[in-house]
Amino acid sequence: MKKILVVDDEQGIRDLFKFLLEPNGFEVFTANDGLEGIEMVKKDTFDIIFLDVHMPRMRGPEALKIIKQLRPTQVVVIFSSSSDPAFTFENKAKELGAYTCLYKPVDINEIFTIIEKSTVYQRGKD
Repeated sequence: MKKILVVDDEQGIRDLFKFLLEPNGFEVFTANDGLEGIEMVKKDTFDIIFLDVHMPRMRGPEALKIIKQLRPTQVVVIFSSSSDPAFTFENKAKELGAYTCLYKPVDINEIFTIIEKSTVYQRGKD
């Protein structure tokens, strides 16, 4: 069973991921912010992490840096509530080690596609 961590300060987003993924055979864990997400990464391994950018206590980019230091091959998808037509945000996130970027509202089909593609990507890194 694939283990997925969703780090987002919005309860609705965390609930959405659980609602969508758990009936499809995924084990979904959630964290309220970057600090909580990092603590979870220190204690457990995840197949993929979905990480919001704008959160209290620790924003997504800072959490991403630490997650990649702890687990360099960890697949992390970062998402934001604002799209960036110049792709500045996306390029910066990828420089920090993000697998890809999503923009809210998140497309449900895109979530499943990313999970599927990241599995193939991860197999190539192992």
